[in-house]
This record gives sequence, C-alpha cells and structure tokens, in this order.
Amino acid sequence: MSSSHNQIWMSIDNEDGSIKEGFQFPYNPENFKVVEGTNEKTINIAGAGSVIVKTGKSPLTLTFGSFFSPVVEPGIELDNESDMMMPNEYDVLIRKWKNGNMPVHLIITNTNINAYFSISTYSTQEEGGDVGKIMYTLSLKQYGTASGIDGTGGIGSGALVRRIDADVQNLPEVPDTYMVQKKDTLQSIAKHFYGDISMAYEIYKLNTARLKKGVNTKLKKKWVLYLPRPKR
Repeated sequence: MSSSHNQIWMSIDNEDGSIKEGFQFPYNPENFKVVEGTNEKTINIAGAGSVIVKTGKSPLTLTFGSFFSPVVEPGIELDNESDMMMPNEYDVLIRKWKNGNMPVHLIITNTNINAYFSISTYSTQEEGGDVGKIMYTLSLKQYGTASGIDGTGGIGSGALVRRIDADVQNLPEVPDTYMVQKKDTLQSIAKHFYGDISMAYEIYKLNTARLKKGVNTKLKKKWVLYLPRPKR
C-alpha cells in the first residue's frame, strides 16, 4: 500500500496520449535535484504536501536515484504489490527508452512535474549482499527541439504544465459517474471530459477497488466509474 503522497510514473505514450508502455516507480527517492541553467536545488518528495517547481526559459534537468528490488521491501509505493516488476524488467525498459528516439512522459503527483523528457544518463549497480537488487541514478532533460517545443502541445520548453489536449471552454459537463463504452481507456475518458490525459490518475484514485492495474487497467464495457470534479 502506498506510504507517501507522491507517486512517480514514467511512460512512452501513443499519439493520442494513452500509455503505450510504462510503470510507476516502486520505491521513491528521498529527493530529486532540479537544475535550470546554472540554478540548482534539491526538492524533497518523500513527505506530504504539494511541490511547485519554479521554471523559467531554460529546460530543466531532473536527477534522482533509488532502487529496484526482487522482493517487497518497506516503503513500497505501489497500491498493489503484485504490480511490481522484477529489477531486470525495469532496467530493460529504461535502457530501451534511453536508446530510443521517443521522449518519456514523467509525472510526479502532487507536483507540477508532468511533461516530456529525454533520458540523459542512467547508471546502475548491484548492492552488495542483496542478490538481484539494483541501485540506480537517473537524469532526465526536459524534451525540446530547435523551435523550443517540448512535446506538451506547443508550450515553450521552460514550462512544466499539465498536458491539455482540448479547448477547455468546450468540454462536456462532467457527470458524477460514467459507464464505460467499448474501447474506452482511462486516458481517453480523461481527455474527453477534462481535455487533460493526466486526469486519468485522478479517475484511478476514485476507483482503486476496481482498477487493480492502476492507470493501465483494461476497462470493461458497462463498468461504472466515479469521476472527479474538473479542475477549472
């Protein structure tokens, strides 16, 4: 069961914003380092409460480290321990994403970090005495192009924003509950009602008893889901 108020998710997304492949980090780092230009600061994410990262015109670099374990250890952040993969599975995915040409989508809940990054460095080592346990350090640079687009819908690369995929003035009214239709995903429902695919996580939090696989749960037609109030 989750032991803190922050969760870290990383994924490769499809063009429609749905998750192609991804995971939640099972053990949070105590903090992460944020570098913008020559400015550097360390932010604690282990405790409660929201964190706002002040941003300017320069792309951010985030660095954090923790571990992947072959057994469940104290402090696990997953709502369902059965979702935890083996250390080599996390390792293979991160290395594949680092060597690929797609940006990774990083979300740290209760912060304004919800944007696209490239993986700059990824280093690992096995901890002595713990067979199969991998300690890692990961650095990510906010994704940008020559024109300053960072993959969040045309926002300048210095901004960390929620991904908005629709005109929020023309969204439908959000009902208290919604009956799942064929081919629905949490991301498509979030995009339809909120214009924001990151709201899939908020829907998940209201329906954890049914959504055993987190935001990647395959929905069944005619399931009834509770929907959160829109953030407008």
